[in-house]
Order: sequence, then C-alpha cells, then structure tokens
Amino acid sequence: MNITRTYVLLAAVAIVAVGAGVYFFAFYKTVEVGDTVRINYTAYLDTGEIIDTTFEEVAMDQIQPKVWWFKIRATYEPLEIVVGQGTLASDIEMALIGMREGQEKEVIIPPERGWGLRDPSKIQEIPLVQTLEKEEEVPIEEFKERLKQDPVLDERYSLQDLTILVLEVKEETVRFIYELEIGQEIYITFGNAVVTGETENAYEITLSSELGDIIMGQGIVIEIGEDAMLVDFNPVLAGETLHYTIWVVEIEKA
Repeated sequence: MNITRTYVLLAAVAIVAVGAGVYFFAFYKTVEVGDTVRINYTAYLDTGEIIDTTFEEVAMDQIQPKVWWFKIRATYEPLEIVVGQGTLASDIEMALIGMREGQEKEVIIPPERGWGLRDPSKIQEIPLVQTLEKEEEVPIEEFKERLKQDPVLDERYSLQDLTILVLEVKEETVRFIYELEIGQEIYITFGNAVVTGETENAYEITLSSELGDIIMGQGIVIEIGEDAMLVDFNPVLAGETLHYTIWVVEIEKA
C-alpha cells in the first residue's frame, strides 16, 4: 500500500514538474543568440523627437514631436530579426539577450556607437553660381548606363531633364552638347537651379536651393548666403544620442 502511494506521489510530482517546465518554457523563455524575435520599438533623440517607430498610433500622433525628416511607413508591424546577425545596432541586439516575451527595455546608444561624432570638415561651402560646359565627352558605356540607350549621331536625348544633342560617336566615347535656354529651371548635382547666363562655351547656372534641401544624396543645406551656401554632409544622426524603447513581442527559439 505504501509502495502504491509512493508511486502515485512520484507520478503526481512528475506531472507537476513537467507542467511547470512547460509553463516556464512557454511563458518565461528568454532571448538567446540565434533566436528569431519579433519586436516593437520607438526611437527618439535627447530632445524627445521621434525618429522611427513600429507603432502606427505613435507615427500618426500629431502631438508627439518628430524629426523634420520623419517618414511614415507603408505598413506597421513588429520587426522580425535573428539575434546575432547584425540586423540592428549591436547595443540593441545585446539588450535583447535575456529578455522575455512582453518585456520592455530602454536602450541608450551614444554617438560614438551610433552614427559617429559630427565632423566639421564635412560642412562645405558651395558657390551659388556654377558653370556648366556646353560640350561634354564621356565613355560610351557611361552614356549607355545613364540614358539606358545607345548613342546615335545627331539624336537628342533627355539627361536628368536636360536636353542633349549627340555630336560625335566614337568607338569608346560619346561627345554631346547641352541645349539650354536662359531662364530655364533645371536640376543638377547641387540641386535646383536656373540658367542665368551663356557664353560661347558654357552656361552660367545659379543654384536656387532652399534650407533643408538634400543634395548629392546626403548633404543638407544649412545656410544660404548672397554668394554661397553651406551644405552639411555629415550623416543626419551624427553626434546624436539615440534612445530606443523596445518590446519583445514573440520569441521563436533557435
């Protein structure tokens, strides 16, 4: 009788232990390297301005301040990553390790571990009046790459909204001439501009950029004077301390 009770007791203990183990694994599993994790987050600066978020209600909230370049996402849903693959900043992935589903954590990333410190040498002065030579000769492969067409003698093409006329086609190069008019609004490497003068060999181009314009893919116009403008080519987040509030939504063990 005692033996039977002992077996029953052991069985009950085993069932409880297994059940506790399953419950613990299901509800208290933690993030490890290699796990697939779905997270929500909101990122902001020291000023409180939000730079990114996975929450639509936060993105759409007009009361919460945003950086001037904040962009609305096409869809809002948790971000899925494999921890350790470097999808996110290392500080964030390290912070995720040990977190449980439903847990929230604050992560602070200083500039030196984020986008780096601001480099004064990357702030450049660009004259507002530029010169565009009327004729240009480029490698034929570059011409094909830029216009997605083969060059044909005496044919006109549109190159970044500028009309060009092919003057000569050689085996390795193409020579063409720009056909512009005084007062014509165009877009060049340094941004929006107007054709303001013409000589026998060149056009005078006056830039018409505005504060905040992005030129050459990265530079931001930060000041415009009478003769020149200052353009900051530092990454937009250079020198900024980044704050992330992260939430672990789901953990899929490796």
